[in-house]
Amino acid sequence: MTHRFAGADSIAPTFLFDGEDLRDATPDAQLLIKDVPKHMSDRESVLHVLGGRFPKLDGILGRLDRDEVRTLVATDNSSISLELTEIDGLAQLKVFGTCPQDGLTISAIAAQDASLSELVMLRNLTDKSPQLIWQQDSNGKLNWANASYLDLSDTLSDDKEKAVKSWPSEMIFPDLHQKFEGGTNSNCRVSIDIPTQKGEAWFDVTTVKNGANSLHFADCANTSVKAEYAKRKSVQTFGRIFAHLSTGLAIFDSNHRLTMFNPSLMEMTSLTPEFLSSRPTMHMFLDRLREARLLPEPKDYVKWRERFSINGSDQKITPYCENWEIADGQTFKVTGQPNRDNTFAFFFEDISAEVSLTRRFRSDIETGQGVLDALPDAIAVFSANGTLVMSNRSYGRLWDVDHETVVRNHDLRAEMTIWQSQCAAAPIWQELLEFIGRSSDRLTWSDRAVLDDGRQFTCKAQPISGGMTMISFVASPRIHPRIQQGLTSPDVSVYGIKG
Repeated sequence: MTHRFAGADSIAPTFLFDGEDLRDATPDAQLLIKDVPKHMSDRESVLHVLGGRFPKLDGILGRLDRDEVRTLVATDNSSISLELTEIDGLAQLKVFGTCPQDGLTISAIAAQDASLSELVMLRNLTDKSPQLIWQQDSNGKLNWANASYLDLSDTLSDDKEKAVKSWPSEMIFPDLHQKFEGGTNSNCRVSIDIPTQKGEAWFDVTTVKNGANSLHFADCANTSVKAEYAKRKSVQTFGRIFAHLSTGLAIFDSNHRLTMFNPSLMEMTSLTPEFLSSRPTMHMFLDRLREARLLPEPKDYVKWRERFSINGSDQKITPYCENWEIADGQTFKVTGQPNRDNTFAFFFEDISAEVSLTRRFRSDIETGQGVLDALPDAIAVFSANGTLVMSNRSYGRLWDVDHETVVRNHDLRAEMTIWQSQCAAAPIWQELLEFIGRSSDRLTWSDRAVLDDGRQFTCKAQPISGGMTMISFVASPRIHPRIQQGLTSPDVSVYGIKG
């Protein structure tokens, strides 16, 4: 830098600013700002050094009129003053005076001010910090502490009548020095009894080496301890609840390690407590079930197992639900439920009895249907509200319907429409409708009608359990076509002959 002020030893420390930028400075002026924090700009550096003595400097420095000259006097007892001059759009700042009581130069005064300012800031920082901060020497003796530490020490002291204490009468954490004898940085959680709080107070203490001393920082951990206690209590409560569930439960944490299981899981899978307590991964858990032949063997087991893996941050496990047919005849309904926090829960339900009952019920229905289909009579069963419950093959052949393939509404009125369309007009259908709709005093009802092919049939309605009605149709054998034509042709004696 070429200095416009160079060559004069007696010249006052001078700065030349172009707005925020420092265009030039004398060597003494550069010494004033050499120790300021590196992140500060040139203007901020000058204000950092001189702003304490000249509070109005910041407002005046950038607002000088053309050729204006301003003088500022220090607000303290020193004889230092500033001269600010506007020169061709530039702002010139000169520092004059000395400190008569100690004869310090302007540079020394500025350096001293900066150090004192930083010292005051650090003292205020430590005294106003809610952290407990203290320092112990190599023998564990307290040699410095901040206001928060001293206030808590006063609270714990037995000497209540002494208003002001020059130093704590006792250490707040007397055993901490022994834990730090290794000399490396450490973190620990400790508790103390505070009478005014009626219980323990917990602190997270960080200890660092500071030369021959150890410097300690303690944060209040009461909230964290209470939260952890509440969490443990909730887990214990859930554990007691899960212990009484008949459903096997396996919960995996966000790292897919088993974090909780219940006794039902051990009973259903015969997995040992040692294995489950070792916090196996989800893959290890599934592998062990496979070895025990407790899951059905998929075509590609490795690919099937990968559905429970997370290979990328954007991949999510989807819910899972399948019935596992176990080799010994048992059936497990296995449900997998992922959660938002990337945890996963497996639920194992033993539905062997339910599956067996369903199969037996299905077998009974198939047997009953087989018996109905073997009967020669056409049979249809209707529920109390008129819905067709079941029918046999003879019914389908008689009325030419196939309920297994035709999609339509199978109720009494729909079926009766089919009957009427294939029979001669007769009053029995209205009587049958009234009989089925009757809620009481229902006995067996029967009547006769004639099919379009001339055959007579008997319709019989019989109430059965559950308010249902069984209707049977017994038709006479088919007759010769000529006889059928004679029976179905109009009677001349009754209707006459049209000429």
